Amino acid sequence: MSYNKTHTEKTAAESKSIGFDYQYYFFLWKVLLLQTNESVGLEVKDDVHTDLSNNHQVLYQLKHTIKKNSQNSTANLSTSDLDMWKTFSNWSKVIADAKDARSTIQAQLNFVEKTSFVLASNKSSNKSNDVVRIISQLQSGTKNESDVRTYFQSLEKTTQNYDLKGYINDVLSLDKRVLKRFLLNTFFHLDDDDIITKCKEAIKAKMIPLEKIEKAFNAIDSTIRADNFLQVKKGIKIEITFDDFYKKYRRLFDLYRNGSLDVQEFKGALPHNLEDQIFIKQLKEIGFVRSDDFEYIAKLTTFKLKLLTNLNDWKLDGNITDLEVERLKSNALNLWENEFRIQHVGDIAEEEYNKKGLEVLKAVLKESLKLAEQDLDIDLSNGKFYSLSDEPVIGWRQDWKKHKL
Repeated sequence: MSYNKTHTEKTAAESKSIGFDYQYYFFLWKVLLLQTNESVGLEVKDDVHTDLSNNHQVLYQLKHTIKKNSQNSTANLSTSDLDMWKTFSNWSKVIADAKDARSTIQAQLNFVEKTSFVLASNKSSNKSNDVVRIISQLQSGTKNESDVRTYFQSLEKTTQNYDLKGYINDVLSLDKRVLKRFLLNTFFHLDDDDIITKCKEAIKAKMIPLEKIEKAFNAIDSTIRADNFLQVKKGIKIEITFDDFYKKYRRLFDLYRNGSLDVQEFKGALPHNLEDQIFIKQLKEIGFVRSDDFEYIAKLTTFKLKLLTNLNDWKLDGNITDLEVERLKSNALNLWENEFRIQHVGDIAEEEYNKKGLEVLKAVLKESLKLAEQDLDIDLSNGKFYSLSDEPVIGWRQDWKKHKL
């Protein structure tokens, strides 16, 4: 329980950082939902804000809690919730901010009429929250501004919390017409404890394949986080328009939407006896690698294994078919066979075998193979030829078939 916590635990960064993370991911979610002529800001007009295409703006105050109730569920939003009332107080001060040219009632009315105010929190909705209920009744027409004001006044008189009294009085200081319009445009976004899932659902809505949503989310998340950091460092406000988002981040969606193969680096273990691999024996034989060239032998082995593991993963994930795998192999074999025949036309003396073998190898290693209409990187293309010579179904010297024995 909280009263048993040490001072260090009470001031630990975790409980504070999760609030910042919640705010950021809420911002990211709104960015992912952007439509034409809209923009989203982070800590510009509010914690998060959205400017809509109809000249309406939405201000979001984000409140995250790690507190639990007796059922070990997220704490409820109560009638006297200080976060809620502090939010109302802040908005009241924004509405009546003379330094922002809103000293007159008309200016305040103009502002609240074009603004929606949203308290977003992971706190649980609470049927016994009389504040939420009476605001809802005002919006439905079953209560009027006088009813709400009277209730707020009674709450201010009965509470013993000095901070709460101040927050309520800030709200009550608004003109009655302004207060009514303010509360008519005040909404609650509660029970939202999985904002990251909402981000992923927004990515899914952009026609990203299910198996690529996680990778797409990680790429978009890390890129926008890095861009935000650079903007703050330069003193630039974080505000993203639809056009900005389309221009800067569209390619990230394309990479995962267009069916392109996601290449993973090989991170597994290399074989213990690298020199015992048939393709290495063939390369040593023609003088392409030396026995003591351990780093280069390991590098070429990585090329082979990277190709094989990616092929296996793509096939298991359903990103490629057996036919496409066979087509890749067939193309590689044809390229090799054409070059091999060109280099070995006529009678070749045995002392020329190595030289001719190097010419065959040099030619095929320049080739870029295709798989599923996608050009493979050179390491993957090279890896395909190395894997074929490891089976072995190809070789470099005239007498390469001896390695089949």
